[in-house]
Formats: sequence, structure tokens, C-alpha cells
Amino acid sequence: MEIRKEIPASDAELYCRRDSEEERFYEIFFQMCRKYGVRWASAEEKERHFIEEITRVTYERERAVRLGLPLSDVRPSFAS
Repeated sequence: MEIRKEIPASDAELYCRRDSEEERFYEIFFQMCRKYGVRWASAEEKERHFIEEITRVTYERERAVRLGLPLSDVRPSFAS
């Protein structure tokens, strides 16, 4: 069986292609910024780190639930 890769018709098609996982990540990101009153452009380093981490955990937990994966596989907040 031959594997066929789709080649975009143009650069514009490649640029405009949507990734639903990436979109969901950024929806959560902006939601967390609003929830905690953080303006990314003027946020301090600690605020940015906080928002990045809670966004990561929220996104990964939501994705695990959607895919039926165990939540124990999601790295806890601020864990090294």
C-alpha cells in the first residue's frame, strides 16, 4: 500500500491550516490570563511562568480525558 502525503496547493494554504489541538491550547491560555487578570505583554516573569504552567496542566489533563488516558500520566504543576 502506498502512503500518500498531501502537498498544500499554495503557501497560503499551509499558512492558514488550522491545528485544533493548538487552538484549544491557546483558548485555555487566554482563559487563564483572563481568570487571573494577567496581561501577557506586561506580565512579570513569575506571572508568565505561572500562566504557562497552569495552561499546560489544564490542557494536558483535558486532552488525557478526551483520549481516555490516565490522569496520572500528566506531570503535576511546577514539578521538575
